[in-house]
Amino acid sequence: MKKLTWILIVVFAVSLFIWGSGVSQDKPKASTASAASEETDTTKVKEHAYVGAGKCGCHKMKTWGNIPEKWAATKHATAYTTLANKQSLAIAKEMKIEDPQKSEKCLICHVTGYEASAKLKGEKYTLEEGVSCEACHGPGGDYLKSHAKKDNQKQAAADGLMKPTKEDCVTCHNKKSPTFAGFKYEEAIKLVEHHKPTKEELEKAKKAEGK
Repeated sequence: MKKLTWILIVVFAVSLFIWGSGVSQDKPKASTASAASEETDTTKVKEHAYVGAGKCGCHKMKTWGNIPEKWAATKHATAYTTLANKQSLAIAKEMKIEDPQKSEKCLICHVTGYEASAKLKGEKYTLEEGVSCEACHGPGGDYLKSHAKKDNQKQAAADGLMKPTKEDCVTCHNKKSPTFAGFKYEEAIKLVEHHKPTKEELEKAKKAEGK
């Protein structure tokens, strides 16, 4: 009888040990999952702030081709004010929109960064700029300084600087627009083309001014 009792005690002790080991092994798994979750939270894509075309002052220089002047001559620059003309008001009436300059349906494509939160809009950001630099090149809050440094394009890209593509353009130039009449990227891009002039181009421009 005593022998049987001792056997039962040993079996019970072994069972407790096995059960305890299983519980202790489960705990690290839970903490690991928690750590993985925390790691995911810290790797969220950073949101860059919109600073407005007024912050792109360096590009006004002749050595940069006076890009703001070229932009000002495009329909992009008047995208917001266009919403107040007779044609826009007539279209808005048909769409039952009281004021196109206040409607999200219109502003989402007629104003750069309209959907961004207030904290991501700098002091020089305005609706009146319409479709400006940051619509195509990304919000410049972080790359404003980094892209100005020579041979620093990799960092500028990490800071949000973009090279526009056809896919970027057709997010607005598509059939959802009430004035859409087709979109030919190769032709359209020529209307907004701008670049930093080469040495030869600057010399040619200088000679032309001297005439």
